[in-house]
Amino acid sequence: MLNSTVTKVEIDGWSVLFNVPNTLSWIRIILLFLSLRYFGKRKYLLFVVYHTISGFLDLFDGVLARSLGQQSIVGQFFEHILDQYSHFLMNACIGFLYPSYIAYFFYEIAIELWNSIFNLYIHTVKTSDQAWWHQTTFFSSACSLTIHDHPNLRLLNWYGPDIFHTVLVLRYILLNEAGGKFMIITKQHISMRKLQLIIVYVLCFTGFFALLRTFVTSCFMLEKLYKLAEAR
Repeated sequence: MLNSTVTKVEIDGWSVLFNVPNTLSWIRIILLFLSLRYFGKRKYLLFVVYHTISGFLDLFDGVLARSLGQQSIVGQFFEHILDQYSHFLMNACIGFLYPSYIAYFFYEIAIELWNSIFNLYIHTVKTSDQAWWHQTTFFSSACSLTIHDHPNLRLLNWYGPDIFHTVLVLRYILLNEAGGKFMIITKQHISMRKLQLIIVYVLCFTGFFALLRTFVTSCFMLEKLYKLAEAR
């Protein structure tokens, strides 16, 4: 009879916490806090720059984790929490720049936060029958909009809202900091009329995907609440 032995592999937590993809996540955290610092100092262009660089690094941490074989649970946590923190930060800041629309941008924060908390809460719910969680509802059909799930539009559905938010900040700079160094340099290369038209077109195009994401996220939340209401 053969004796099977189990080899325990000791994992150094520090080496995982600061491996290449997770180090990128730490850099993203620093950049996000720096962006918030510059927003507080009303240096909105630097806010956009640091926030955009942080979002750009998000493209690489997952790729590096897979290619280097450095996938980890803490890396998945970073991926989830940093995306949400980045969205919260941007929506909150835009809400303060555009107080007339602050309700919408804070609703964006609320609905994303509620979905995250619900996903955590649902694993703690003890019911006699779990079939309720897998049933199809009206909201299921609304959530699976063809245009939202279309593979050719996936990048726009993911990044369209982020571009919309970034351009909103640039529009604020254009309208309120016309005498700043950035605007003076920009005027040397493009007329303000053309720049304003470009910004309006980009906002209209990407704003559609921002509203679509809000609608779909809201449908997901309503579906979860509806299913929870029917739980036994």
